[in-house]
Amino acid sequence: MNATIPPRLERDILQDAATALAEHDELANALRASEERLQALCVEYGVATRRWAYAPHHLRKSCAAQGLLS
Repeated sequence: MNATIPPRLERDILQDAATALAEHDELANALRASEERLQALCVEYGVATRRWAYAPHHLRKSCAAQGLLS
């Protein structure tokens, strides 16, 4: 027996989309806040060590060298 599944209603699809978009926006805002925090830490670390133009990947290497990251 070959049962066909009816397509979902437009309203149901849009409700799922609204939920997914809200989740996406929340994650994007969290990522933006994290990047801003990392950038501020780059500046602070640069001042403390008198090294300029630090980027997050530099902080990662410095943290790993100190055994702070695995």
